[in-house]
Amino acid sequence: MIKYLLISRKNPITKEYAYHASAIPVTPVKLEEIAENISATCTVNSADVKAVLDALQTQVIRCLRNGQSVRLGDLGSFHARISSKAAATEEEFEGEKNIRAVLVRFTPSSKMRYELSPKNPNMSLVRQ
Repeated sequence: MIKYLLISRKNPITKEYAYHASAIPVTPVKLEEIAENISATCTVNSADVKAVLDALQTQVIRCLRNGQSVRLGDLGSFHARISSKAAATEEEFEGEKNIRAVLVRFTPSSKMRYELSPKNPNMSLVRQ
């Protein structure tokens, strides 16, 4: 179940206020807990699951650093994108000076989008 609040926000164009749903932040589930939960549903012990998840983290980072995107089945894909400051000409653009950050973009799979959709009968949204 995803809990939400109604928040009043100002439209930057019309300057009018309207109410929007905003998910309530919750405590994140740690990797150790995920490993224990996976272990409880199969024959692999939690230490082995944790080792595999640690290796997965390492491999995702390695692939992103090498300019590759990473598709994780029905979860979705990760890819790197670059945030940079504009330069007037190609010659004036200096990589380290103009590039502000390398960011990671996650794109959920169509299955994940459906599973988290309000149209999914198994999805539960609760106003607080």
